[in-house]
Amino acid sequence: MTDHLESPTTPGNIVVSRPENLGQLSQEIDLLEEMILESTPRFMGRNWVDEDKICQQIDKVRLAMPASISEAQALLQSRLNILSAAEHHADELVQTAQRRAQMLLEDSLLIRQAEQEANQIRRRVQEECDLARREAMDEVNHMRRQAQKELDLNYQRVKEDAETLKAEADQYCEQSLVTLETQLIDMLKIVQNGRRELRKSGGAI
Repeated sequence: MTDHLESPTTPGNIVVSRPENLGQLSQEIDLLEEMILESTPRFMGRNWVDEDKICQQIDKVRLAMPASISEAQALLQSRLNILSAAEHHADELVQTAQRRAQMLLEDSLLIRQAEQEANQIRRRVQEECDLARREAMDEVNHMRRQAQKELDLNYQRVKEDAETLKAEADQYCEQSLVTLETQLIDMLKIVQNGRRELRKSGGAI
């Protein structure tokens, strides 16, 4: 016989020590077995058993059972309860760790997604700013060209108007001078006619 009782299905291989009088218990059980097997007479292949002796032997077995077995069973049950509680607590810790890891993973994914969205928004804003800048520059250049074109047209128009005014002024002066010349010629003719008339009349001028 071995010195320890061991439950092969007990978690953690918990070992319960045999009580001191476990050997006596085993002997009493062996004796009970021998009494049953060696009872006489036999009838139809079966042994006649003395009930009183069997009961006495059973009482001896009961008396031989130490209280330490019950204590060992209680201790074993207590250890099993502790182990079950520990396993339950360990499961809770594992589940908590898994949930925490999942949360961290989700947070990491959310952070990565937020960073990607922020980068996309940053790129989109940069592209929109670049586009707006190009459009503004194109509009400024267009306005500058349009203003220069209008300025050139106005300059050409003013130049043409100035030339027209100059030509009209020259023409007006020419006409005025011609008219004045005509008037002077007419006046000179009048003066000359007046002098001739005076000479004819005998007067001298």
